Amino acid sequence: MRCPKCPGTLEQKTYGRKITVNRCSDCGGLWCKPEVLLEMKREWMSEAVLDSGDPKVGQALNKLDDIKCPECGIDMDKTMDEKQFHIWYETCSNCGGIYLDAGEFTDLKYDTFMDRIRGLVKGRRPSA
Repeated sequence: MRCPKCPGTLEQKTYGRKITVNRCSDCGGLWCKPEVLLEMKREWMSEAVLDSGDPKVGQALNKLDDIKCPECGIDMDKTMDEKQFHIWYETCSNCGGIYLDAGEFTDLKYDTFMDRIRGLVKGRRPSA
């Protein structure tokens, strides 16, 4: 599959027995299904192994939000985390896939006081 945000290719990466994600060979973005994301959040050190892209690249690519689902080819929905408003990612309404820019999963996994401040500063994601 092609990365929805850059010219890279999504390559399968595994961690443990239950986790398989697709990570971009260029930008380090992650593509997965919701149930895999839940497993990633539970698994110790999954962020260090799977979310290995440069967060600065992820922040720059976060501005590209009109993207197509790499699996279905339809426009993805702009979404933000319910608890951490500063984390903006894309979801597919057809297949349920989730695309996280490099660094977003690590940030999503750990909810800190500073994340709350970032959410207030950045604000909620504007809808399309």
